[in-house]
Amino acid sequence: MNGGPGRLPRRREEARALFRNAILDAAETVFAEHGFHGARIQDIAERARIAVGTVYNHFADKDEVLAALLEERTQEILAQLLPRDDDPAGFRARLQARIARMLAYVNAHRAFFSIANEHGLFAGHAAPGARAASRPLNKVEKFRAVFLALVEEGIASGDLEPLPAEALSRFLGGTMRAFVLSSIDASDADPTEHAAMTVDLFLHGAARRRPKRAR
Repeated sequence: MNGGPGRLPRRREEARALFRNAILDAAETVFAEHGFHGARIQDIAERARIAVGTVYNHFADKDEVLAALLEERTQEILAQLLPRDDDPAGFRARLQARIARMLAYVNAHRAFFSIANEHGLFAGHAAPGARAASRPLNKVEKFRAVFLALVEEGIASGDLEPLPAEALSRFLGGTMRAFVLSSIDASDADPTEHAAMTVDLFLHGAARRRPKRAR
């Protein structure tokens, strides 16, 4: 006997999860290579090495595939900003480490995130013709909630001025978005360097901090 009566349903669920993950991983590559409008379900199935019908068993169409992929990658990128046991001490160092993780994740998935940006992942609105992004997924609100938590952490530790947290989180989010977009566009983007600059601009602005040399 191979376990109790619940073993077979669990195996089916595990197999279904494996197929779903394979489809999404394949779709990321196909969307990046062909663009959303140029991609076909057949291309995704071929990349995943499964039958076309298997893709349709999980998703109704490629809009649904993209929506699921955006949702999953959003959760993964936001996870890079969450606290970890090995984060360094001190608010600045912790913030820099988390932003560096996020930028490194974007850098590793750069081709896909260029497609995701067209569908409003980082802007709160989609480019014209981005059909899959018309479905409300509240991704921008998820980013804002994480940025707000980061700011509230800094205020609580005394490293940030007790200014309105919502305003500070919008400023942090805007600064991070600029570096995320530059990471997408630049093949040589350094996540650690960009994270350090993001934190420096957020904490100190761009004002000169050393006196000018007399001419």
